[in-house]
Amino acid sequence: MSKALIQLDNIKKVFYTEEVETHALSNITLTINKGEYVSISGPSGCGKSTLLSLLGLLDTASEGAYSLAGIDVSNISKSERARIRNEEVGFVFQSFNLISDLDVEENVELPLTYRSDLNQKQRKEMVKAALEKVDMAHREKHFPSQLSGGQQQRVAVARAIAGKPSIILADEPTGNLDSKNAEAVMQLLDTLHAEGATICMVTHDPRSASRADRNIDVLDGKISADITQTNTAAVA
Repeated sequence: MSKALIQLDNIKKVFYTEEVETHALSNITLTINKGEYVSISGPSGCGKSTLLSLLGLLDTASEGAYSLAGIDVSNISKSERARIRNEEVGFVFQSFNLISDLDVEENVELPLTYRSDLNQKQRKEMVKAALEKVDMAHREKHFPSQLSGGQQQRVAVARAIAGKPSIILADEPTGNLDSKNAEAVMQLLDTLHAEGATICMVTHDPRSASRADRNIDVLDGKISADITQTNTAAVA
């Protein structure tokens, strides 16, 4: 059985604005296998965030084929796209994206409430397990405003992993954190990867990128480098 979790074939993404075509991605062919830890880097505007949006089914390609967990998701309906995204993808955003009037437990549970295959008891057990994994179970009744930035990002990671997704997509997960909290979040991602999680992370930080076992560079909408790390040293 193939280990491929994600397969992109000749993906193109074109944005049309006032009769101007912007080619955000051109001929992207990429395979990500189960258990890989991949970083995506490149200058602002290079297309890396567009690529992450396509991987996470938040956007659709203009051309090309995309298979996720053995499912062809290239031309599926919006409702099916939402269902697969909810079940297969966990998101960690730079700005945390927690809902201010929901407590920690409710924030983590929210994506699970859209899962018809889970009952309330199952959801509660999954939330508890996720919060324990990120060491935030003791804050389950706190609201985002009562937490530090690092704690909020830990809750965001718990929300991403609670549904046991096939892949975790992290978009600049340390971008809003100081160095101490950034290191704590990166250590958490390291642990999740060591336990078998597949992670794809967009980052500007070479130190964060060096923790991945595969580094992809994007330039002008194309993959300019795809390097598998042989050790944990930072890429020069």
